[in-house]
Amino acid sequence: MRKIIRPLLLLVTILFCQNLLAQITFPRNGVYDEQEGFHAFTNATIFKSYNEKVENATMIIKDGRVQMVGIKIAIPEGAIVVDLKGKYIYPSFIDLYSTYGVPEAKRKESGGSHSRQQQMTSKKEGAYSWNQALQPEYRAHEHFTTDEKAAKAYRKAGFGTVMTHRADGIHRGTATLVTLGNDREHHIILKEKTAQMLSFKKGISTQNYPGSLMGGIALLRQTYLDGEWYKNGGKEKEINLSLEAWNDIQSLPTVFDVREKLEALRAAKLGKEFGKKYILKGNGDEYQRLNEIKATGCSVIIPLKFPDAFEVTDPYDAMRVSLAEMKHWELAPSNLARLSKAGIEIALTADGLEKKSDFLKNIKKAIKNGWSKEAALKAMTFTPAQMMGMSNQIGSLKSGYLANFIITSGDIFGEKNTIHHNWVRGESFVLKKLDAPNLEGNYDLHVGKNKFNLVVDEDNKMKIEVNDSTKIKVNSKISNGLITLSFSPTKKETKLFRLSGTVGKKEWAGNATLTDGTWTAWTAQYKSAPEKKEDKKKDKKDDSKKDKKDKSKKPEKEKIGDVIYPFIAHGYTTRPTDNNYLIKNATVWTNGK
Repeated sequence: MRKIIRPLLLLVTILFCQNLLAQITFPRNGVYDEQEGFHAFTNATIFKSYNEKVENATMIIKDGRVQMVGIKIAIPEGAIVVDLKGKYIYPSFIDLYSTYGVPEAKRKESGGSHSRQQQMTSKKEGAYSWNQALQPEYRAHEHFTTDEKAAKAYRKAGFGTVMTHRADGIHRGTATLVTLGNDREHHIILKEKTAQMLSFKKGISTQNYPGSLMGGIALLRQTYLDGEWYKNGGKEKEINLSLEAWNDIQSLPTVFDVREKLEALRAAKLGKEFGKKYILKGNGDEYQRLNEIKATGCSVIIPLKFPDAFEVTDPYDAMRVSLAEMKHWELAPSNLARLSKAGIEIALTADGLEKKSDFLKNIKKAIKNGWSKEAALKAMTFTPAQMMGMSNQIGSLKSGYLANFIITSGDIFGEKNTIHHNWVRGESFVLKKLDAPNLEGNYDLHVGKNKFNLVVDEDNKMKIEVNDSTKIKVNSKISNGLITLSFSPTKKETKLFRLSGTVGKKEWAGNATLTDGTWTAWTAQYKSAPEKKEDKKKDKKDDSKKDKKDKSKKPEKEKIGDVIYPFIAHGYTTRPTDNNYLIKNATVWTNGK
């Protein structure tokens, strides 16, 4: 009897242990396939980190993490093999200044500004700070919910991780680090309390104080002192949940949101007074006080938003644009190169961009203005991970790291590069199929006796351009060298032309049915590259001749102008130096005793 019971007990124990290892807190819908998260990516150029590139390499991922990266790696049994010959793999990007998935703070209506009385203390109920602009007790991870629409825009731009917070108040509480997957919050949050967030802006607080920048500085200074008092015996006299939270998070990295370069210097000076070295979320004008910002020892988070060109067609409009504004438009794209050259640690953010898709475009603009590709990749991946103490989890592709990466058609900073996939914790988000042909261009489309101007964009989305104001949408499907198209021949026509055929590099052909149901042949002939929006603003005289001559040449870097001191009209191109002056025969009021 014992011989039977012992093996039975052993079997029950093994099954119970396996159940514990596989336990999840939410039920899984459907049958789980162990192969779902087990992939081998072969023949790719892989950036293990910003400064380590491996060509013709293989990467193995399993259960959302990188298993190994290298050359001539044996493919494990059971792994799904993805051949990426000619493709590149990079760590996905990290944004350290976001409000993704965190509810926006909203001011409560109070019956109009004229009837509102002076408010001297906070209206927040409970044992919290006397000032509504101080909210160290706010924890973003407790309010975070996923937002697939916003996550999709981030992923399309190459991001895999963001740090998010509620952008309200002078102390905004703690930010949380999250991935951009499409899963429950339980699996999305990477680090609950990642950083504390400060600013000089009081946000939606209805209190009168602080009503100025000076007041904001004074309030923060007083709160540092109050925190010390509370820690050193003040708690015995009263309970203050805000000061309790303040003291609990002082060991976290501190991100300070500033509006311009002088505010950055004021924030750094405040931090120095209390032994803090902030991470400054800047505004893109740091190059105007480069030496002073470097002297603070602070690292920076820089928004990738450059000023638009001014509309100066009207001479009266032109007169309203100052030289300082024009110089900033000229020099803002060189800000990152200047910061890197000065040895300042940089992370980047897409904050302020109307379209996340402009992020990479502006990176390329910064590179044309002197920034190195290696420095750019470091600022997008390794440095933000390091700033938040997560460089052993994200920002690189090494054994044990999260499988957060993008698959691209080539050099991520190349003009014609495409992001095919964005993998978040081992989950694939397909932006463009790996085998999808690049059909971008203008085509002469002939359907029987009908001729159309067909335009295909970089995502292979198509339209018929009748004229500058009239465009007709074309529904298309491309797979395995075959293509189907359907569209109305005119804006007023409700019936469709339906085309089916084969796709070549420059020519497509097949058969079609017209609106009356008759069959005919159709062809599409490539004629030119599509005109970009920015190209429309340029003079195109002799462009075709110039292109032929310059095809073999590398694109030239932008010519970078000089910073002027002071940053106004008639400023000097060299910094003023200190001099000694002797003033004679004057009555001097010193205001001293």
